[in-house]
Amino acid sequence: MRPASASGSARQPGGVSRVVPVFFFLAVALILGWLLVALKFVFMPMLLALFATFFFNPPVVWLQKRGVPRPVGMALTLILAAVLIWLGGKYVSASFVAFRDGFPRYEERIQDLIGQARTITEHFAFITPERLKTAASGISLSTLVGNTLNSFFTVISYTMVTLVFLLYFLPAMPSLPEKIHRAFPDKRGPVLRRAFEDIGRQVQRYIWAKTLTSLLTGLGVAVPCLIFGVDFALTWGVFAVLLNFIPAVGGPLSVLPPVVVCALQPDLGGTVTALWLLGFLMLLMSVNNNVVEPRLLGQSVNLSPTASLLALFLWGWLWGAVGMVIAVPATAVIKVTCDNIPSLRPVGVLLGN
Repeated sequence: MRPASASGSARQPGGVSRVVPVFFFLAVALILGWLLVALKFVFMPMLLALFATFFFNPPVVWLQKRGVPRPVGMALTLILAAVLIWLGGKYVSASFVAFRDGFPRYEERIQDLIGQARTITEHFAFITPERLKTAASGISLSTLVGNTLNSFFTVISYTMVTLVFLLYFLPAMPSLPEKIHRAFPDKRGPVLRRAFEDIGRQVQRYIWAKTLTSLLTGLGVAVPCLIFGVDFALTWGVFAVLLNFIPAVGGPLSVLPPVVVCALQPDLGGTVTALWLLGFLMLLMSVNNNVVEPRLLGQSVNLSPTASLLALFLWGWLWGAVGMVIAVPATAVIKVTCDNIPSLRPVGVLLGN
């Protein structure tokens, strides 16, 4: 009896030693998630600035190879980026204000549609005019646009903070590999340097490819809206460019605003024209998502579709819309880091395509 008890007591510490790391990992993950949410006003601009550094470094290097000093190249690149952001923000905010001022015309169209829908209620007893009126009273276009404007100005404020971080990250970019080599002169130095270079290459390829596909998406939305005569066609194109940075769901979501405006616009054909526009835009989105983006993005981040989808929900839960934008490159950074750490390579394999 004693030997059996001794063997059981010998097995117990081993089982406990395997359970402790799991609980430790879960505790660290929870603490890290809490910190990311509580201090997002610091971590979010910092991570955006890191990705922006990978984005702006190639044009700075290109200017440097043509004889432009690096400080001058950085200044020119950042000034151009700031001017483009300011012009884009000014145009989008002015378009939303004009859209808000045109609400009375759209609200009249909504009342007309509700009046037409009353004829349908005669065939469905559970749909009554009172219920339709109650549901419509909860829809306020002015409130919706006001919230959108508030979110837009929040993004602009985060962008300004990101530019401040960028002013520190971009000058330090060339010296970082040498600093890693001096900080880790042993065998860890080459591993960390290789991981940093892999992260830079993957993030650069993804951001540039995603920027190109987003511009094509915006063009694919703006041109049909101009052809159909939809109000604020260029605004919906800019809106599509921004939303396309959200993987999987951004492109289809950019179709909804112009279709709704087309249905509410009095001088167009109403619902029939809106359905034609919806079909045309969905066809363009299908071609973009299934043909154009896979060819341009390729294996830029080498993430599995499941990992990309889970990252989209996780980062969106942590940081909202901005988290959904940076979900793929942030997860790619985690994957490359795991690939270069032997004990975490199984995690990198699970995240890989």
